Amino acid sequence: MIKNLIGIGNAAIDGTVEISSDAELQKLGLVKGTCVFVDGQDERMKTIFDRYPDYQKDPGGAAANAIAAYGALGGTARFIGKTGQDDYGVFFKNDIKKYGVAFDTTITSEVESTFLFSVITPDRERSFLSNHGASHKISAKDVQEEWFTKDTSLIMDGYMLMSGGGPEAMFTAMDYAEKHGSEIVFMPCSLTVVLEKRDYVDEICGRAHAFIANREEADAIADGDYKDIQSQFDWGVVTLSADGAWYFDNRDGTQGHVPTPYQPDRIENTNGAGDNFSGGLLYGLHNGMSMEDAITLGHKCAIHALQKRGARSDYDIRHLLED
Repeated sequence: MIKNLIGIGNAAIDGTVEISSDAELQKLGLVKGTCVFVDGQDERMKTIFDRYPDYQKDPGGAAANAIAAYGALGGTARFIGKTGQDDYGVFFKNDIKKYGVAFDTTITSEVESTFLFSVITPDRERSFLSNHGASHKISAKDVQEEWFTKDTSLIMDGYMLMSGGGPEAMFTAMDYAEKHGSEIVFMPCSLTVVLEKRDYVDEICGRAHAFIANREEADAIADGDYKDIQSQFDWGVVTLSADGAWYFDNRDGTQGHVPTPYQPDRIENTNGAGDNFSGGLLYGLHNGMSMEDAITLGHKCAIHALQKRGARSDYDIRHLLED
């Protein structure tokens, strides 16, 4: 049974702001529900910093959020991601270690830590403006072969494909995973990633054992209906927002739909819900749950995240295992 989880992704800080309308979002030059990638000197980034100085600061990053949820449930995990030599980097490192997650990637002094704005509209949808910063400096040297065993699963954050050194680090991690029999799980994380980095995405899909994505991302990778993704992986889960999730498992020939077990009492924002779902799903699968029960745990983790202002779970969410 797989007992360890490694995640590779952006060591990001989220700056969350709430705005009054979609029109205001358009004025900021953002695209609703997607991520726009910029550098630290982009005028849109400067505009948001100037206009919303009281933004909420939280640790983020898709794989990091998933790893954090996994650790909060009691799992053993490691995160690979690059931070800068600044307060944001210290903030990120201190937080992820509170989840019991191992994190010792070498810091870079060349550029600031990865930062993105998560802009929330009244319908609670989030849109992103991201400066990958330090993530561009990650390399194959940040991935150690000794971390990978047959009892390890590797989760791949598609956002890393937008970073300069990201693909090199990701493919090195996959090389080690394949060499030592580790499971490889791909989370594309963004339709923008699928559309702009399709060659990389196709190569990863050809090597990954498993797939976790939302319907929009899965439709794009399948070039049509998300259920056609089934032929490319051993198993996979496609989240369908409030409609639950569809899964397939080619190892035993099953597939089906798992509804959400309950609705959240409130929704603070949707940022990180899918990441927390992935962390819960993988924890369940790694600890002997059936696919349907593991997906239900993933739903519970996502609902927990929806009711928080930030993108991460509480430091301890083992109570979700008892509900």
